[in-house]
Amino acid sequence: MTSTVVFVNGGTGFIGRALCSAFLKLSCNRDSVGHTKQPGSEGDTLGNESLHVADPERQHAYQLYVQTRMPSHHRHRAITFVSSYEDLPDDVIPDVIVNLAGAPIAEKRWSEGRKKTLLDSRIRLTESLFRAIKAKNHRPSVLLNASAIGYYGFTTQQACLESGALGEGFAAELCSQWETAAKLFSELGTRVCLFRIGVVLGPGGGALGKLLPVFRMALGGPIATGEQWFSWVHICDLVHLMIEAVHNSEYHGAINATAPNPVPQAIFAQALGKALKRPAKLHTPGFILKLIYGQMAEELLIGGQKVVPAKASNLGFEFEYDNIDAALADITQV
Repeated sequence: MTSTVVFVNGGTGFIGRALCSAFLKLSCNRDSVGHTKQPGSEGDTLGNESLHVADPERQHAYQLYVQTRMPSHHRHRAITFVSSYEDLPDDVIPDVIVNLAGAPIAEKRWSEGRKKTLLDSRIRLTESLFRAIKAKNHRPSVLLNASAIGYYGFTTQQACLESGALGEGFAAELCSQWETAAKLFSELGTRVCLFRIGVVLGPGGGALGKLLPVFRMALGGPIATGEQWFSWVHICDLVHLMIEAVHNSEYHGAINATAPNPVPQAIFAQALGKALKRPAKLHTPGFILKLIYGQMAEELLIGGQKVVPAKASNLGFEFEYDNIDAALADITQV
């Protein structure tokens, strides 16, 4: 059975914890990786996730090394925690690098100091990771690097494909610089996958972590006009897409990690209210958000992008949750 060594930078966040759990679940079950459905395939479950066998002939075990200063955020004893890439044992040579590290982008108003923190926590850390890997003379097979749909700007109405142009605004510049830093890994012969991730929906964290209490109190509703596009992805589909990219060499470059059916923000609010059996009619005025959060609100809360996962769809990936109602029904039943 093939053993794949995975090094994760940023493995204690919402996405990182789910991804590591999926790797460990697949190792435990000795199933192959994939979410491209085949007739008669059997599903296994991890929480609400459905992990489908793509090829019964291919089995994998995963050795996980997670760079973190907070190992208590993980409950898995099978993970080896390190404080830096340099601390890896000499006989450990990762096949896969997962780079998810970065300060939360929507937590605070974007002062000049906050912008520097957001840039440094992505660009400088990615460049530092590249130098550490190069210094060890390692040649990872693939890099899974986080980016975001903010790459396309914040006022787009047309569908954004991976071939779309860089947009305007701080979020777009942040994503662009992060992707540029990640592309350094191609010098090592590494296949670079740049995941432009939408709003991640799942139990226990992410965007819904702050929204659920408000909506459960019947205080939720559309933001600003509610007409802005809301491009989302279920955490299970995001994790499956990333694992699929580990083993499928057709995945490279920019990859839109969003569900195939984005919705206007008002429709999302309506769907969340329906899932919780609560009214969702209280608008949050855009001018109040701008007053409190400034540019961050303008780009991330009031702006929007209609992002379509063209590459994943063309490669045969099937989303388990391609409908916002089904996704929220699944998440809120936990």
